[in-house]
Amino acid sequence: MSQSTPTDRDELQRDIEQTRARLAATADALAAKADVKAQAQARVEDVKAGAQRKVQDVSDSAPGTPTQQTAVLVGTIVAVTAVAVWLVVRRR
Repeated sequence: MSQSTPTDRDELQRDIEQTRARLAATADALAAKADVKAQAQARVEDVKAGAQRKVQDVSDSAPGTPTQQTAVLVGTIVAVTAVAVWLVVRRR
């Protein structure tokens, strides 16, 4: 054995408590690693936060006020919808 064996009762008690703490930490880490659902939820939250940051960055760097940006977005959606409807009606 490379570790010395505690001889004092208090030292032995401290050693037991440290071992229990390490064992509890290891068990918690293994439980977290085995919880696939929690890992997936954490990943979804990370991706969602990243997407929100990108949207904010794009919004901050886009020209115009937020109201103008919204108007352009709505106009684009209306134009695309109109073209899609026109194509569907034209095929009939």
